[in-house]
Amino acid sequence: MRKITYITYQGIPSLSTIAHGIHTFSNIKYFAKNDYKVNLIFPLREKGSTTDINKLKNFYEIDEDFEIQATKHYLPFGRVRILKKYMYIFSHIIWSFYVSNKISREKDLYVFTLSDWVFYFLSRKGINVVFECHDITKLRTKIVNRAMNSGNSKLICINKFIKEDLELDSEKNVIVLENGYDSDLFKKLNEKDEKTKIIFSGNLQRFGKSRGIEEIINYFINSEFSLIAELHIYGGPEDYALKIKDKFNNQNVFIHGHIKRKQLSKVLSSSHIGIMCNTDSRHAERHTSPVKYFEYLGSGMTVIATNSLAHNQLPFQDQIYYFDLESNNSFLSALEKALKHKVENKSPNIDSLTLEHRMKKLIKFINARPEGLEPSTP
Repeated sequence: MRKITYITYQGIPSLSTIAHGIHTFSNIKYFAKNDYKVNLIFPLREKGSTTDINKLKNFYEIDEDFEIQATKHYLPFGRVRILKKYMYIFSHIIWSFYVSNKISREKDLYVFTLSDWVFYFLSRKGINVVFECHDITKLRTKIVNRAMNSGNSKLICINKFIKEDLELDSEKNVIVLENGYDSDLFKKLNEKDEKTKIIFSGNLQRFGKSRGIEEIINYFINSEFSLIAELHIYGGPEDYALKIKDKFNNQNVFIHGHIKRKQLSKVLSSSHIGIMCNTDSRHAERHTSPVKYFEYLGSGMTVIATNSLAHNQLPFQDQIYYFDLESNNSFLSALEKALKHKVENKSPNIDSLTLEHRMKKLIKFINARPEGLEPSTP
């Protein structure tokens, strides 16, 4: 059995970073399903963090086995309430240095990480390491470029703009790999609910700011669509979900808060239209590959979305209708087009968007001999 060490500086488990956690455990699941022995290394940095594998399996809804090598976290992030950004960076660097020093060089071992600093320190040691990059900062751009000087380092970018914005000196050992959906959970049913169901699912805020949910609810309840359709909102944080639930009291608007993914998959499979929206930010414009999009398509739904460069690069563009979050008419126009699409029942073959398909590509990339290295002699 092949081995992979998976290192992440995340709170596990954590509702505050639920999307990142789901991504990590989806990767672990599909590594394991492809005959990898996975060793997960993470810090016990949050209240509720645990090394109980059964609790983690239950929280992230996977059945596959893996190993845990959790570390204590005595660093200031999470304990010191001032200068949080700098406390996070300092703690992340120190923890990554400590963990990297514990990794020994093995011929058949690869390290997979979501931590740019782990990537940097392991690259300096010449250890086989793959970094999956989901966002860009000026500091990350510098350390990733330095790390890529090692022939043992490989880089996954979740869309083409991340690759462009990293301004890499070389494109050797780099791949662009969009997200995907878990086909074990999200499936298309032949029959949808009779009444049209419109769904937003995901974090309702980003960095404490609204992602436009209240604007969308207002547009919906003041339109004729509120008479023929239902709008369902799923996601947290819970206090914000309760706030908008109190604010909008309409018979065809339902605010549910966070639910488990197995429950959500049943909701999506019976629904018709999925919403993706975000307020303006560089990340939203260029550095995202939203898992929700793939889950919507995997459930047989049509999508309406705020217009951005990142959204414009997603596959199956004929399944998306765009709107301007600041325009009521734009939103309603996109919704009308999506409803017409639903009636015409246009449905693509999306087998290439599954996490299983993505993992096959990822494993092929990992196992390819790093460019620039000479083959070993017998």
